[in-house]
Amino acid sequence: MTKDKAQTKKIHVDLPEEVHQRVRVKAALEGVSMQTLVARIVTEAVADVVLPKIKESKRRV
Repeated sequence: MTKDKAQTKKIHVDLPEEVHQRVRVKAALEGVSMQTLVARIVTEAVADVVLPKIKESKRRV
């Protein structure tokens, strides 16, 4: 994963308090930030999703 801001997007996720605590503990046990842990989990969860190719439209100015 890259930390290049130009290649990242932010999302906001509400979690039940107990899940949040478990994520915090798991991240601490693995020695990583919650951000890193959640990004890794989401990345693994969508690894098999094939993205459609989007045609670039020609914009008229």
